[in-house]
Amino acid sequence: MKTLAVVIGNNNYYADAKLDNAINDAKGMADIFAKLGYTILFGQDTKIEDCTTILYEFEKQLPSYDASIFYFAGHGFQLDGENYLAAIDCQVASPNKHHCSKTCITLTDVLGILKNNSSKMNIVIIDACRKSFERGGNSSFTPIQAPKGTLIAFSTSPNEGAMDKGIEGHSIYTGSLLKYIGREWISVEELFKKVRKTVYNLTEGKQTTWEHTSLIGDFYFNTGQLIYSIEIPYDEAVVKDVNYKDKGDRFSKIILEIKSSNWDRQNPAIDEAITISAKKLDKNQLFILGRNLLQAGGYANSATAFFKNLSQELPRYFEAEENHLLNGILYEIYFNHNGEFRKDNLKKHCFEEIMTLRKDKQYSKSFGFIQGLLEPYRNMLYIPSDKDSIIDVDVLATSEQTKDFFNGEQTFEVISVIKVGSRDVIDDIRKYDLNRSNHLKLQSVLANYLNAPLEVVQINSNIELNNIAFTPAKDNAELEY
Repeated sequence: MKTLAVVIGNNNYYADAKLDNAINDAKGMADIFAKLGYTILFGQDTKIEDCTTILYEFEKQLPSYDASIFYFAGHGFQLDGENYLAAIDCQVASPNKHHCSKTCITLTDVLGILKNNSSKMNIVIIDACRKSFERGGNSSFTPIQAPKGTLIAFSTSPNEGAMDKGIEGHSIYTGSLLKYIGREWISVEELFKKVRKTVYNLTEGKQTTWEHTSLIGDFYFNTGQLIYSIEIPYDEAVVKDVNYKDKGDRFSKIILEIKSSNWDRQNPAIDEAITISAKKLDKNQLFILGRNLLQAGGYANSATAFFKNLSQELPRYFEAEENHLLNGILYEIYFNHNGEFRKDNLKKHCFEEIMTLRKDKQYSKSFGFIQGLLEPYRNMLYIPSDKDSIIDVDVLATSEQTKDFFNGEQTFEVISVIKVGSRDVIDDIRKYDLNRSNHLKLQSVLANYLNAPLEVVQINSNIELNNIAFTPAKDNAELEY
């Protein structure tokens, strides 16, 4: 589930209102969210202008996501019927509604954004006091109604304080939350129940967490995508090669020529690179050469020719059963020049040629290397393996007749549902040029969409697909032929 997370932690309020652990709490949450593959909008010691910028980005980006999380650690309180989350500009010791309206986020604003995105799964987590200055103001929060599809979680119940100190440099609440949030397949309701029990026990009943929910579907923070610590056996300069520099040697100059994206410079550089004896190159040089050969593949003729003859080219790059050049090629498919997972923008040049190697035992170490790196994303994409799992795609269509330009009858198979697992991807697939095409073309498009070899995609359709059309998109009243 594609998730957008806002994480804010504020320590440095005025005078006696300073906190010790809110920033640690926010960083801890941001770290686990990053490991879970979420997109993060982060702020620490935020002034009100920082908060408004984050909220603007949150509102703008949320429609592109399936779920959202809003996390705040800092001071919070109620005044005249409004719930405030204080920026560090706020004079927490003597708040009034005019001052707060200019120096705080209102919970109404956050919930308003979520109300306009009620088709999403939305989680709000507030680690702020609801009574005292330990983490808040003098009054409890105003009663709240969660918009449809939203769960609101507070670190404490109405009229209770929340402890800033607690577990391993975190508050009692966030420290407890961090103990559970990475566990696989715990529903959000069960997770907060476990947190409530831990907080209650550790505070000897002085602090009881509180939630209000209108969630309809199920939400799990971790469905198995948590990133584990994997050590990549290459230098940072080639793993994050965005700033790869000329080292004064011929090889680095060749790499920079290939990186130029200029065909006239790339082709001779590639021709020279592949004539260098593999024994003269170390593993980092082989790795970055593999990356840049793929980067040029599909554009520069010399790179395209290399991949068309890949099974003959690769064997000479073995070193003690390791093929560092292939490791670089595979890494480039899935990770960008900052070493970040490409998500929906994998590099697919020569994809089929590369994937045909996955069942060749001599390349098992290279495919084991990329499988390890992709383990956190196994619920998001196909991971190449010598033992493939078939990706079943269920297609629901009806047979309909219409008249063509010459007033003759034509029969179309009108597709209304394309399901991969439990997800209907028809809106994504209809963007491809598939009208009047057949089963094989749809299979090819799905393989491209799913970043998988053609042979592992199996279409299960209720009727034979020979002349495809689509039911109208929501904003289009006409059948798409």
